Amino acid sequence: MQPRVNFAPMRRVIPLIAMFLVASASVALAQRPAAWDSRGWVQLGERTVNGRVDHDRVEVGRYEGRFSKVTMVVENSDLELLDFKIVFADRTEYHPMVNHVFREGQRTRVIDLPPSEAVIRFIDIKYRNLPGGGEARVQVWGWRTGGAEPPPAPAPPPVVAPVAWDARGWTLLGERTVDGQFDHDRIEVGRYEGKFTRLTLVVENSDLELIDLSIQFARGPAWHPALQHFFREGQRSRAIDFPGDERTIRYIDFKYRNLPGGGRAKIAVYGRKEAPAWDARGWTLLGEQRVDSSREDTDKIAVSRFEPRFRKLTVVVLDSDLEMIDLSIKFAHGEPFHPEVNAFFRETSRTKVIDLPGDQRSIKWIEFKYRNLPGGGRARVQVWAK
Repeated sequence: MQPRVNFAPMRRVIPLIAMFLVASASVALAQRPAAWDSRGWVQLGERTVNGRVDHDRVEVGRYEGRFSKVTMVVENSDLELLDFKIVFADRTEYHPMVNHVFREGQRTRVIDLPPSEAVIRFIDIKYRNLPGGGEARVQVWGWRTGGAEPPPAPAPPPVVAPVAWDARGWTLLGERTVDGQFDHDRIEVGRYEGKFTRLTLVVENSDLELIDLSIQFARGPAWHPALQHFFREGQRSRAIDFPGDERTIRYIDFKYRNLPGGGRAKIAVYGRKEAPAWDARGWTLLGEQRVDSSREDTDKIAVSRFEPRFRKLTVVVLDSDLEMIDLSIKFAHGEPFHPEVNAFFRETSRTKVIDLPGDQRSIKWIEFKYRNLPGGGRARVQVWAK
């Protein structure tokens, strides 16, 4: 006699799996940029940008008919367009003014071609991927002569004012305006008394590519923190911890450049002096987490069952500012405890001492809902108990 198989557990699990797959697909679709309406357009070709500066050609002569308009669509990553050249069959050339920085999912304006009886032979494109991004993909589309009027380029998204970061506790060491494509500036710092332990950069007015940062201390060789990066307007760098014991800065040298299509960026340098460390004597470190997003993030710290029972708890915030949305403490028995700690925490600050309810309690886990503040770095959160 064959043993009977109980399918009841599977009947309960399968709907849950289906719901998960549908939810995952919905999230993926929601995160994709909206596709542009390509009806009436002919795709002339596409290329992938493979390096810092790349040059590609799209051959067009094989398409029948003539084109009166072209547009370019950027996908997969951000892109800087350096040059765009259209060569017709009669050897005439046209260079539309479209050198610009394009965000992923963006397209150029509709480019009207000059009156000509000649067809397009090829289009030469010179461009580059932006530091910190992936390999952009570029598509070129044409609108046939005599076709209906193509739809206009979508309106740019509304400009959102960047959130100003809270500079309390930081000392402004100096600021400079980037004057050209490539610029080199120095900020003298030696006039400030005392030693600094960390430094941060704030970029305003326009986007910026930081090529090199060199910090010269009172003694020893210059230090080059690994900070070559592309900064958006209103963004700041992570808090940079200085190496060793030498903390007196003489000057800071920059190599940077404005990005084409933008304005003149301004960079401000702030230093922070050693903050008094809190006295952790008598406290037990239960764990720490790094906050990975400026959107709401959820993390959990599991506490070993071999840890002793605790009466009090505190949370320490390091490396950057943080918004604490919720804190949930799950004991070995009973419902989770949600102390009222939703607030904004400054870097190196800590919560009040939280008295745990009831007698000495055995903690199973601690769950956070929090987020980094816009314009800041990635905060680190430690949980201590006694």
